[in-house]
Amino acid sequence: MASDPSPEPGRGPQAKNKTRPRDRKIRRGVRNVQLATLGWNFVTAPLVGGGIGYVIDYYFNTYPWAMVVGLFLGFVSAFIDLIRGVR
Repeated sequence: MASDPSPEPGRGPQAKNKTRPRDRKIRRGVRNVQLATLGWNFVTAPLVGGGIGYVIDYYFNTYPWAMVVGLFLGFVSAFIDLIRGVR
């Protein structure tokens, strides 16, 4: 129809690949934050797994086996998160 307003600049199918510098900067910042959390995950995941294992060891008197398994599972979880984050 003749009275339909024209699409806003930068919107619509013709502007699909055009990104403004501000948008690229924001995306880059978000990506950097996501990658920084991977480093924290390598610290926290084994500590949480080891802590849970320690509590299990305390109650079931199986020291140090549940803690070792918890640490191992924490590292596995951190590596899986790393692989997902890098993709």
